[in-house]
Amino acid sequence: MSVAALVINDVRPEIVEIFRDVFQFDGRVTSRTSPDEVTRWDSLQHIALVRTIEHTFGISMSMDEMAELRSAGDIERVLVRYGV
Repeated sequence: MSVAALVINDVRPEIVEIFRDVFQFDGRVTSRTSPDEVTRWDSLQHIALVRTIEHTFGISMSMDEMAELRSAGDIERVLVRYGV
């Protein structure tokens, strides 16, 4: 399945790729995709998720923003705040 086929509505392709790389997640990524659907999304992988987001988009998140990331939609909202 192509990355384009995995994108649903408001989740950009980069986020889908990050989920594939960090979590080895091949399911559909929507704004509601959360640790409930992503088996490998644990505390250690959350750190890898944050680092990958920061590196991919050239941002540096605060601790509060890092803790806020509980779904793909949350990631999108943080990126919008940074203007990316």
